[in-house]
Formats: sequence, C-alpha cells, structure tokens
Amino acid sequence: MSTALTDLEVRLAAPGGAAARDELLARMSALEQQYRTRIAQGLPRDEFPLWQAAAASAAAAREVLATWPAVNESALAASAAPSFIPPPS
Repeated sequence: MSTALTDLEVRLAAPGGAAARDELLARMSALEQQYRTRIAQGLPRDEFPLWQAAAASAAAAREVLATWPAVNESALAASAAPSFIPPPS
C-alpha cells in the first residue's frame, strides 16, 4: 500500500517547508479575519451560513497547518553535515 501525498504535503515536506507553512498560516488568518469582518458588517439571512462556513474552514485550515511538522532548513543542514571530518593529508 502506498501513501499518496498531496501537492501541499510535498511542498511542506520539502526544504523551505517551514516558510511555506508560515506563509499559508498568515494567509489563512487574514482570510478568516476578512470573512469574520464581513459577517460582522451584516449579511442577508440566507448568506450567513455560507460566510460562517468559509470562516470556519479558514480557521480549520489554520489549525491543521499550525500543527504540521514542516521542514526547517537549519535542522536539515545540521542533519546533512558529516559527523566526522577527516584531517587533511
């Protein structure tokens, strides 16, 4: 059985994943805030559930991203460094 990864999972697991995660976290926070601001301005009754669902979706995406173990470049570089470097001959 193989594990299929989404494009986002691949991007987060690659070098630069931590920066990508942080960028997406900021975008989801901004999107959620925009939706909640629009809700607070007042909506027709039939539109409220749609805007509420959109805000909740952005919040859920933010929560998932916040716990995602993205690759940190400094940790990646440290793990790639050799543990023993022989003296010059």
